[in-house]
Amino acid sequence: MILGIPMPLSRSCSLLLIVAFAVSFASAQEIVFPADPRAVIDVKRDCGAKGDGVADDTQALQSAIERVGGNDYTRFIYLPSGTYRITRTLVLKPPGDGKEGSMVGPWLWGQDRAKTIIRLADGAEGFSDPQMPREVIRGVSRPDGAKMNADFFDRTIVNLTIDTGQNPGAVGIKFYSNNTGLMQDVLVHGNGACGIDLGFNDQNGPCLVQDVEVEGFAIGIRTDHIINSQTLSRVTVRGAREVGLLHRGQTLAVEGLHVVGAPLAIDSGGNGVLALVDAKLEGSAGAKGPAIKLEKGHLYAARLATSGYEKAIAATGAPGGDVAGPTVAEYSSHGIDTLGEATPRAGLLLKPVREPDVSLPTKAEDWVCANDFGAKAGDEDDDAPAFQKAIDEAAKKGATTVYVLGGKSGDPNWYWMKKDVRVHGSVNRVMGFGFVRILGGSSKDPKYPENLAKFVVDEDPQGAKTVVFQHLQVFSPWPSFGIEARAPGCTVVCRTTGGTVIARPKTTVFMTNCVGHAYQEAGSTVWARQWNTEGGPEKVGVNTRNDGGQLWVLGMKCEAVSTKVETLHGGRTEVLGVLNYNCTGVKDDTPFFRVDDATLSVAGYREVCFVGAWWKVPVLAVFGGQSLRHPPHEWQTWSLLRAGK
Repeated sequence: MILGIPMPLSRSCSLLLIVAFAVSFASAQEIVFPADPRAVIDVKRDCGAKGDGVADDTQALQSAIERVGGNDYTRFIYLPSGTYRITRTLVLKPPGDGKEGSMVGPWLWGQDRAKTIIRLADGAEGFSDPQMPREVIRGVSRPDGAKMNADFFDRTIVNLTIDTGQNPGAVGIKFYSNNTGLMQDVLVHGNGACGIDLGFNDQNGPCLVQDVEVEGFAIGIRTDHIINSQTLSRVTVRGAREVGLLHRGQTLAVEGLHVVGAPLAIDSGGNGVLALVDAKLEGSAGAKGPAIKLEKGHLYAARLATSGYEKAIAATGAPGGDVAGPTVAEYSSHGIDTLGEATPRAGLLLKPVREPDVSLPTKAEDWVCANDFGAKAGDEDDDAPAFQKAIDEAAKKGATTVYVLGGKSGDPNWYWMKKDVRVHGSVNRVMGFGFVRILGGSSKDPKYPENLAKFVVDEDPQGAKTVVFQHLQVFSPWPSFGIEARAPGCTVVCRTTGGTVIARPKTTVFMTNCVGHAYQEAGSTVWARQWNTEGGPEKVGVNTRNDGGQLWVLGMKCEAVSTKVETLHGGRTEVLGVLNYNCTGVKDDTPFFRVDDATLSVAGYREVCFVGAWWKVPVLAVFGGQSLRHPPHEWQTWSLLRAGK
């Protein structure tokens, strides 16, 4: 790990940071959750936190973290605006001795990113040595380098600031999550060793860091280890003294990275795999050397803009070599693999679209609880009628959001949907608070996924133009529930959801920090960021099917056998950053990717297998009835593969 000697902030630098904060926070929203103790732990109301910047709120915040997994309801943690002064590390763990084998959550949400601040007291004990750094927030209680089991799900930190104070040995956060995990709309500020550390333990991910800013530190963001993949979306790193992004080991997918003022923007190596699009890298005054240093790893870059560096890319041992820059349209460190005679030697280069911004309610009357209409977790009764009644009532009075209470921490804790539920009228969000599991049908039915009970968004002239489904999980992928987009005039956004997404013709769907399966039809468009798709052939033969639409994926992680992405009938699919964690081994010729008279572009792919049965057909391409196979080999890794016109 690269560590530097932190320098105190000058008054002029502090003023610049204040200006930067004001610009950053200008578009941040204020979040006001329902005053429902079944759904929300308010750290001031329920845990005695003061948030005045003077009192020691460490124990109050730690107690909230350990209370979320209740025996009655699991809950979100809500931090009203204030400065929460702490004096030791906050650990994301359940109650007890810290020897947890798994955990779902916690979910920490601030009221206002600029005004909700977790701040480490200046000169806090144990945070003074940059060579022995210590974190302000820790993702697991196990020590660095401990054996992990990837059973820490859905950790969520949203809409707040982490300030490490005047502590040169501080790390902002060591974040850890599996399957789904989210840091969103967070500022990490300080003068210590590292802002966000994603590499302190193995098996970290899949997880998403989105719309996050890191100010100061020697290292902005750090990764390590080869599993389970991580995704960065629209992240800004300012004023890193040594390197903006230190990338090791991981399959890392990155869009919209903005590094400002670092002597080295990206240091990528240690056999890592990096897919990088739409990055803007601005060097510090007098910076010497490249914007990106690549050594012993794979790099795919597209639409890269650099300034203030001697060159854009300096590559050691990569056939792609160095690139002068300052702009780079497309770069593949290890060449381009192609399937098909007419296949271009370039990626699809789709330009991603940002998720629509749908604000959360700020009025109590805009929140309607489905449990108040009869929904109940943990029994076998059909909860679809209660969901529908809540949506109908919300639409009747013009409310926007229907929410569902989290089930208890232990089984049985799920809701059952046994018929479709229609979202209509003013309702623009269906949201879970805590650990919300919804089951909705069998994958073994030959009519899958049509047999699933689904949330349906259909044509509605009086309806919302965007509908969000948020924090609704299956946890185990079977039996799933569905989210179906039927209306071309209404965009569907899935945020931190499980289940099965169905995009009907000409619809648009965003999947952000999701786990499950997806099926899209002709003319549909799906934008996916952090897509964890699992499930073997005994349950479903194809995890993600693009049948004549357009699919763009940033960061994809898979396990078990089955075709993970199938593109048919003129469809176009671009995937950036793939971890094929082949933990079960492959015994047949099932292709990982299949493209049939369509187009596929995959950048930054790696297969990991510890049982020796490597994937026999990484890619099967069928053009005009002729089949082509990408050849298999151990530790299959490529920078860019293109199949089809």
